Amino acid sequence: MEAEKIHILRKAEEFARSVHENDASGHDWWHVKRVSRLARMLAVFEGANAFLCELASLLHDVADEKLNDSKEAAIARLETWMTQAGVVRGDRAHILSIIANMSYAGGTGAGMTTLEGKIVQDADRLDALGAIGIARTFAYSGWKGQKIYDPSIMPRDHMTRDEYRKGESTAINHFDEKLLKLKDLMNTDAARLLAEGRHQGMQYFKKAFDNEWEIGNEAYLRESPLYRGKVSCVHVAFDTSTAGSLRIILRSRPDEFVIVLDDNLMVGPLPDAERLYESFAERMRWYEERYNGLTADEWKLIQLEAAIRWEVWPEQLTAVPCFIWAGDSAKELLGLLRLLSHLPGHPELYHVNATKVLHQRNPDIRYKNTGEITPCELQKVLDLPDGIMRLSVEDQERYRQDWFRLLGENGTLRILQNGELITVPESYYDEEILKAVYRVEARFGHFRKSARVVGEVIGSAEIDTGDSFIEYRVRHLINEGALVYEGSLDAMRNYSVSLVDSGHSDQQSESHHRLAGIVKLRTLLGELAEINLRERSIIEQLKGINWRDLDLGLPNMPADYADKGMPALLQQLILTQQPHDRNRVELIEKLVQAMQAMMESEEK
Repeated sequence: MEAEKIHILRKAEEFARSVHENDASGHDWWHVKRVSRLARMLAVFEGANAFLCELASLLHDVADEKLNDSKEAAIARLETWMTQAGVVRGDRAHILSIIANMSYAGGTGAGMTTLEGKIVQDADRLDALGAIGIARTFAYSGWKGQKIYDPSIMPRDHMTRDEYRKGESTAINHFDEKLLKLKDLMNTDAARLLAEGRHQGMQYFKKAFDNEWEIGNEAYLRESPLYRGKVSCVHVAFDTSTAGSLRIILRSRPDEFVIVLDDNLMVGPLPDAERLYESFAERMRWYEERYNGLTADEWKLIQLEAAIRWEVWPEQLTAVPCFIWAGDSAKELLGLLRLLSHLPGHPELYHVNATKVLHQRNPDIRYKNTGEITPCELQKVLDLPDGIMRLSVEDQERYRQDWFRLLGENGTLRILQNGELITVPESYYDEEILKAVYRVEARFGHFRKSARVVGEVIGSAEIDTGDSFIEYRVRHLINEGALVYEGSLDAMRNYSVSLVDSGHSDQQSESHHRLAGIVKLRTLLGELAEINLRERSIIEQLKGINWRDLDLGLPNMPADYADKGMPALLQQLILTQQPHDRNRVELIEKLVQAMQAMMESEEK
């Protein structure tokens, strides 16, 4: 670039700084500087006149109507300065044309006719997006005396230039009125690419603002920046996976809103609405005393956020149709019961049991909970005529009474058994844990990672308590002497476990020693019975083979070997196998008798 043009750009910087240095509206000197830098870069990649792009950017806000009482006087001042700075007439006209058409003006501004104009406009609009754009929005709103957000002031859609400048609005409304429209208004390919990430950042911010507005807000559906006045019904999920799938299938139905009431009520003392403070404290103590892996504050935050949602959402659900997604899962059904305890006599309440509906359609498939079901399968449930069940007043009352029954039992572990929710001791899954330890061959001094054992328990027994509860019981079995470990018990990933050898029974409590023995005996009995059946099946299949048809072509064998040799060997095997089978069957029968005797003594 020639020295004269560089000199003009330096003088333009000094002039723009003198005009904008004390600005508090978000149109300060550093905004101007950022726009000029962006414009210079865009000019390189778009093949435009970099000098004109940079100069127009430095001067673009000098005559901005937002910052001047008279736009005409500001334009005259700008033209005088350019003449004195030595900007040639043609460049002056070009720059004034760019500046005259820069403004968004409520979406009524004229389009740019030159590449340089498009680049300067893109650079200015890019600075209105992203993190910097968010900061500038609140600076401008404060400078103008606008509120951050007011639910009673709705965003404006179609505005005149005068309405855009002088009408009542808020900083958050400005996102919908202008900022989130800018991405699609970029003129150049380079600017469009840069705008995408900044646009997403602003969407994330607005969503985060909305999430924080929700906390503790019993009027959220009426006040939400994202959903106020737009919600026709609410879908309730009891885990984030289900909620995510629902949001996918409801994208084409933006008036249907999804909430998550994610609190695993299978474990721990149940929350009691009548004594909220005490029951919350009891639940917190229970988690802190048993669970590893998270700090006390992390557990408290999880429980606190869940408790707040449960405190404020039920009241809002009374005013809208409500679809409750609860499958044949203890966790989800407990959520259903608790929610209905807050919604007496709701006129439009629906239960969606997707696990049951899909299993009825295909008996070979059984889902453990709704969170395992893909969005495509959930969509099928919504489309089925029998996929959604309306809950009568009698149904609702029955579920409420069931919740109060469980609450009165004052337990800390609940399961679904034969379609009924029941309270069981915390030790209920201990036998499954010992079986899993045996199956993964963590015995005779061989150790396996605790995480592997926990995964084996949850996977094989289809348990929905969450891995933290099972891991707590693993540590309990270690403390009781049923398991030994190596490593550090501070986190599941840091230690491995093994069954205590029978020769070290002094390391175990009597009850857990007996339980470990029962588990081992059951496992061995199952393996022995399986071997017996498998061998019988193999021999029967061998007896049915026509050896001649196979044409084995074995070398150095007589021609009739297939007719006589193979059957003879097989017969010999059967004769030697029969005494072994009788002994094994007798042993199995004795083991079964021993097992029955042990179980009867346990029941007594």
